[in-house]
Amino acid sequence: MSDILCEGCGYVLNGLPADSRCPECGKPIDESVGHERIAPSWEQSPRKSSGFLRTTLDVIFAPTQFYRTLAVRGSVDHARRFARVHWWIAAGLFGLTCATHTLWYGYIMNSMRSPLHEPRVLQLYAGAILVLSVATYFALDGITRLAAKLTNWEATYRGIRLPYDIVLRGMYYHAAHYIPVAIGAFATVIGYQILLALGRLSYASGTTYLYILAAEVILSAGYLFQTYWIGMRNMMYANR
Repeated sequence: MSDILCEGCGYVLNGLPADSRCPECGKPIDESVGHERIAPSWEQSPRKSSGFLRTTLDVIFAPTQFYRTLAVRGSVDHARRFARVHWWIAAGLFGLTCATHTLWYGYIMNSMRSPLHEPRVLQLYAGAILVLSVATYFALDGITRLAAKLTNWEATYRGIRLPYDIVLRGMYYHAAHYIPVAIGAFATVIGYQILLALGRLSYASGTTYLYILAAEVILSAGYLFQTYWIGMRNMMYANR
């Protein structure tokens, strides 16, 4: 962790003058040594909602810039609190989305014949939302820790400087990317149910709806992996 690395290629820069270039990739050494990495707005003012919102927007809309300037050796605790809020938001949206989709599927398969406004169905629906939301939250927590551990193992095998705490810190901020995915799924499922209720679509459109959901799953997986890689790529040679 004491070696000065080129943030472009990982070449060890120890002893080289700051006004020269990396012998491996030609990147100015000053960009690696003097590159300003700072704590995000959330960590600078963790009790202010504006800092939380600004950091969320930075992670979602400018991930490359965010991770390129993120102080990787900062507090994991602040990053964990940031992640927990986003996990709960995403988990609530996923829980509502999944419960609504399951209810629709029950009607399609004729396994549920009672209307939604009946107390028994409402209780079942509310219970499903709660259970699925809690399960999703803990699943996101577990997946994040597992991904961080696997990333650390692979980085160690390849000789890349990515300690577990640094990877976990980056993964915690990556939690903000679950929000667009959750909103997209929520809009598709709830929007479809609204169109059915308004008579704009018939139940015969169910196959198209399922294809759209399947496409969203694939695109979401690609989006989450791409943003994860942006984070790791811009942290693996960080010097501070």
